[in-house]
Amino acid sequence: MTERGLVVDGLTVRYGRSAVVEDVSFTVQAGAIIGLIGPNGAGKTTLIDAITGFVPGSDRDGTILLDGARIDSLPAHERYRRGLARTFQSLELFEDLSVAENLAVAGGPAAAARPGPAGAPGSAGAGGPGTVAAAVAATVGPASTGPIVIGPTTGPLAVGSAITGGLARAATARRGGVDLAAVATRLPDTLTHDERAALAFGRALAGTPRVVLLDEPAAGLDAPGRSALAARMRALAAAGIGVLLVDHDVELVFAVCDEVVVLDGGRVVAQGPPEQVRVHPAVRTAYLGTGPDGGGAAAAPRPRRAPTGDTTPARPGSAAANAVAPALLSVESVTGRYGGRRRGVLALAGGGVPAGAPVVREVSLSVEAGEIVALLGPNGAGKTTLIRMIAGQLPPVAGTITLLGAPTRRTTPDKLARRGLAVVPQGHGSVPTLTVRENLRLAVRHPAPRGATQAPRPAAGSLPEPGSSPAGAAGAFGSDRAGERIAAVLDLFPALGGLLGRHAGALSGGERQQLALALALVRRPALLLVDEFSFGLAPGIVPPLLAALRRVADETGLGVLLVEQHVSLALRVADRAYVLDRGRVALHEDAAHLAAHPELVESSYFGGPAQPPT
Repeated sequence: MTERGLVVDGLTVRYGRSAVVEDVSFTVQAGAIIGLIGPNGAGKTTLIDAITGFVPGSDRDGTILLDGARIDSLPAHERYRRGLARTFQSLELFEDLSVAENLAVAGGPAAAARPGPAGAPGSAGAGGPGTVAAAVAATVGPASTGPIVIGPTTGPLAVGSAITGGLARAATARRGGVDLAAVATRLPDTLTHDERAALAFGRALAGTPRVVLLDEPAAGLDAPGRSALAARMRALAAAGIGVLLVDHDVELVFAVCDEVVVLDGGRVVAQGPPEQVRVHPAVRTAYLGTGPDGGGAAAAPRPRRAPTGDTTPARPGSAAANAVAPALLSVESVTGRYGGRRRGVLALAGGGVPAGAPVVREVSLSVEAGEIVALLGPNGAGKTTLIRMIAGQLPPVAGTITLLGAPTRRTTPDKLARRGLAVVPQGHGSVPTLTVRENLRLAVRHPAPRGATQAPRPAAGSLPEPGSSPAGAAGAFGSDRAGERIAAVLDLFPALGGLLGRHAGALSGGERQQLALALALVRRPALLLVDEFSFGLAPGIVPPLLAALRRVADETGLGVLLVEQHVSLALRVADRAYVLDRGRVALHEDAAHLAAHPELVESSYFGGPAQPPT
């Protein structure tokens, strides 16, 4: 095969018996921009790792060709020398090297000696530093099979030439007004998020690649930054460089790419021009979820909550106003950023304001007792960052968070837990080396919330006797007896009863999710945060777990903020829903209304007006 560009044919990645990526094939031709999208856990980053050599050959199968030559047996650094470059989702900069040194390493002698595509950065056609690069290559020596090393006999002029050449070849990385030459002597951890992202982008280009794989390059960028990034990618394509773009910003991918590949569960479910992929039924299923039986049939959503009694607003300060129970959670105009790295004393003390671009922008929402509120939005919208701020794991830059009647500023996660907050994190929340029984006993010993903030419970006699049925068992969660609370969660999740002696790490995904919920509920929380509830679970497992959570909220007054990637499933159990789009609240409606008008949610996920599937 002589076609220029990257060809991936039948690529499969297995970890043990599980196939994370299965039989994936696509082509990134020279001068083309190909998008790769999919929901959380679809296998996008694993696919990039496999293409660039970061997955062991024993776990990988399939063929990878670059400009017609097979590279799938080569190590990562040799694939880079052949012209395959990448960025990383977490940037992965050399923190102890300056900006210039980061670029000099990436644009070392092997890359400098390799001619790039006509008109590409660093090529003679682009007016790049070909003579400087050649001089550096002659001084340092030819490429070896090992890492790029500047030898001990190399003089300072050669080192300076390498740095100058790296900066020149990365000059095309300027985006959003970031000039790498202006910060060339600084260390990466002193840079802003935009500057760090530009450095990662520039480092990928410093080696004059033939194909570059970009993993989440738009993360944290505002609208001007995304526009500049799109222009940069188009310029790269015009210079003959192939681009594979992986990004959560689906609208950006559809706008800039010539073709889009969609992964779901490690398999390609759709592939083609953006206008066709946007309306493909499999794409909407992957992002928005399916019916409870795994098909597309929609179940009846929870009815709209109607106000009862006199709805006239009470006068502030009156007895009627004071009698109204405050919201369990109130988030007002909160802004949050990606955390920046800190050095020295600040790193030990955890001080300083997090650096970086805003991920959550002026978000306001609330959760009341007995309510399930769904927090929806495409990948990268800021949902997990918001959950972390509410849980006290990340300080907000601006705005206020009031949790169970008190502000959370300067309050640690353990104090919030004692106040009545429980969190089911993405990826579950049990101790894998302990058995199910030991995990439950550990959780039940957690100090109970203070009486003033404990979740409201229904009046006596309004619930069936504890243990009489799974539905009635929810009322036993408020018991002061640890044994009764454990019995209540085992009634609610009967599958755990036969697994008490098994280590949590040996459970299946659905069993671990049941255990994570049980561990949270057994602590008698007033407010529960659930992050990516169905992540990694089969569709048929999720509806019964959500139904159990709905019963607990109805019978105990538990408030729930539910982050869920399967929109249709979340809307069937939620009372209200907020949709985040690029860190802002794009929609806030009753769940029943959003379920009846799916086009409202779809426009936030896919951009532009929703079109009927063809």
